[in-house]
Amino acid sequence: MLYTFPPATFVIAVADYDRPYENPISVQAGETVRPVTDGSMETDFMGWTWCIGPDGRAGWTPDAWCQPVDDGWRLLRDFSALELTVRKGDRLQLLHGESGFLFCETETRDRAWIPDAVVELQS
Repeated sequence: MLYTFPPATFVIAVADYDRPYENPISVQAGETVRPVTDGSMETDFMGWTWCIGPDGRAGWTPDAWCQPVDDGWRLLRDFSALELTVRKGDRLQLLHGESGFLFCETETRDRAWIPDAVVELQS
């Protein structure tokens, strides 16, 4: 479920994390993706399915942002599966969260996802 954080909510990375994919799926609201549901792409994160976009790029896509249609799943909002690379101690602003991942902004204004397990709320 999508959660939007109040403005000026920050986290600190408690561990290093390296982006696993350099050019993952990126789609606009209304575009259709093809979910891979044959068991070949499994994850420990509930609520995410490996999908292939119209341009052939693939990545984990939030189930809650998709609507089944005849030829796949239609995205209900813009989405990019790009993840951040962070180092322990990096400070990130939280924008929204979805099923174990946080969409954050770095101090250099880069925006992407990160697993919630590698950060803690800044007090």
